Amino acid sequence: MTIFRIFQSKLVSPTVLLGVAAGFGAMCVLGRHAARENHLGNFARFTQWTSPETKYYPTIGEMTSFVRARMKPGRVLVIVGGNSVLRGVGQPAERIWTRALQENLGPGYCVVNFAFNGSGITDAASVVAEALREEFPRQIYIANAAPAQPPAPDGTGVYRFVYWEAYYKGLLIDDPVRKAAIAASNQYPEIQNPEGGPGLRELKIREYLDHWFYFQDLWNLVTYRYVNTVWGYYMPGVFDFLRPRGGYPDPEPDTARYPMSVRYSPSSLDVEMRTVRGFTQYAYMSFDAAGHPQMRPDAAGHWQLYVPTWDNFRAGIRVAMPDELKKRTLILLSRSSPYYLRRLTPAERERDDLTYAKAVAVWREAGYDALDYGRDFTPEEYGDRTHVTWEGGAKLAPLVADKVREMAQAFGYLQP
Repeated sequence: MTIFRIFQSKLVSPTVLLGVAAGFGAMCVLGRHAARENHLGNFARFTQWTSPETKYYPTIGEMTSFVRARMKPGRVLVIVGGNSVLRGVGQPAERIWTRALQENLGPGYCVVNFAFNGSGITDAASVVAEALREEFPRQIYIANAAPAQPPAPDGTGVYRFVYWEAYYKGLLIDDPVRKAAIAASNQYPEIQNPEGGPGLRELKIREYLDHWFYFQDLWNLVTYRYVNTVWGYYMPGVFDFLRPRGGYPDPEPDTARYPMSVRYSPSSLDVEMRTVRGFTQYAYMSFDAAGHPQMRPDAAGHWQLYVPTWDNFRAGIRVAMPDELKKRTLILLSRSSPYYLRRLTPAERERDDLTYAKAVAVWREAGYDALDYGRDFTPEEYGDRTHVTWEGGAKLAPLVADKVREMAQAFGYLQP
């Protein structure tokens, strides 16, 4: 039934319809205002209460507004993305590694941690850095990755929504190379209709509508400051979930206090070792007389580069970002805890070192900068196979700070 016929039928009075329209318009205005307001305060990182884990989806406006509130004239902006390793899992908020990074860099830099559990190089923090490229051109973006694993150009899994929100709001670089790569990758069924989440078509419709109405920013502001309206799997209690998200304390435990038997359970050793070997087993191999690849060195004890893995890796990082952003991106290659690395055979340790060194070189060849860490760390500086404790973070921070200063100097960021 058309609006005109509704008026004619007198099923709904014009006054009610005008009231609905006015209310809707007011909500849109409030949403645009919310997108420009920093309601996150002085948070250290996103927690499970402020992430898709509990159905809270941070918006591009929410994150860029936080950066604007934190930045001061003359500073170099350092945006940290990547996954749970850089988010600081196992590190209390007051001892998180990005605080140590800020202390190492000093007042001339502004460090912001937008990492999420399970997110990748091109997810939320990367999009924020791109959206702020002109407003804050003196910036460096940091993310972490496993060696020889190419990123998705429009983000991964549940975090893909940030890319499409920024895309429809006109905040991204119009890069034909990346566009073509996204169009190609979006054809896969697991992206079109993923299990446990909205399909790509639904996601695009949502973000297209949001670029007009800004309903996501309004909901985030209300649920962060005033009242939460959506129950999530991890939300506590029957009614306690109504508390505003900003009222929940950061729940991250201090794994530096855990005994080693808890950090490295003997019952999970075999599974963890398979994971550690899996990071590099398709990077270097040997080949039998028929040319078939083998997961061991050749008779002379040598490893050979497995070309398909590296070709795929090069192709992926070539299209992951526009060229102007690559040069100010630092990729950290996170090694597993020495507790597990020491259990590799000498040949496997050699393959591990070859793979990480090669990955750093390939990232740099593609226009990024890269650094691997963890080889000289101790098992005590890790809380588990992959996450460093705050003590490990305090060791990581100066390594990263040195590289950030080196990049800033090369870009002329430190000139008055």
